Amino acid sequence: MATAVGTEILAGTPALSTQKSLRRRQSFKRDLRPEERTDLTIEEAEELAQGHSFELIEGRMVFKMPDRKHSKIQAALTTKLFNYFEQNPIGEVLPEFSLRLWPENVHRLPTPDVAVFLNENIHVEEKYATRAPDLAIEIVSDDDKAAAVFAKARMYLEKGSRVVWIVFPLEKSVVIMTPTGRRWESNALTCPELLPGFSIQVAQIFSELERNPSPASKKTSAKANTNGKSRSRRK
Repeated sequence: MATAVGTEILAGTPALSTQKSLRRRQSFKRDLRPEERTDLTIEEAEELAQGHSFELIEGRMVFKMPDRKHSKIQAALTTKLFNYFEQNPIGEVLPEFSLRLWPENVHRLPTPDVAVFLNENIHVEEKYATRAPDLAIEIVSDDDKAAAVFAKARMYLEKGSRVVWIVFPLEKSVVIMTPTGRRWESNALTCPELLPGFSIQVAQIFSELERNPSPASKKTSAKANTNGKSRSRRK
């Protein structure tokens, strides 16, 4: 009987050890900030993101935190494309739309800055697209590495994109990539193979970066603030 009990204890030891090791790993994960972990799943990242835009790169969560320059360029392109589709209902434009390009891989979720899908590739039942956008747009931030951005563009092309635009604010130019090559564009952006009749001057994309509020609008804003304060004091 004593031997049997001893055997049971010995037999249970590996299981207990495994449970303790698992608890230690789980505790270690909880102590790490989301961006420090390298094993996050899409479901876990969604919960941790709390509605903020992010990408999941091999289990590592990267929050997308665009600055004013990035945001203005993104807004200019999205607005122009939205207006185009209002007149030509052949597709849709989606900023910050994540892609589930590897359905079996729960650790990867790229998110282009702007995605354009033609109608035949829109599946409204999908939470995330399982195909790269027909036109993917990436805006290079100051801390981005060019090699990583180009690698991302090639990945989009391999997964179904027909055209990728990479916007370089510092150079005030755009790289246009297709499966057969790439070129710099500093005049007009067009995409006849996908968007017949669409055109936007490259200078227009960057024009908002240099625009400051006019003195008149500043005075109007200041006057409004002053009037608001006066009304508050009277109350």
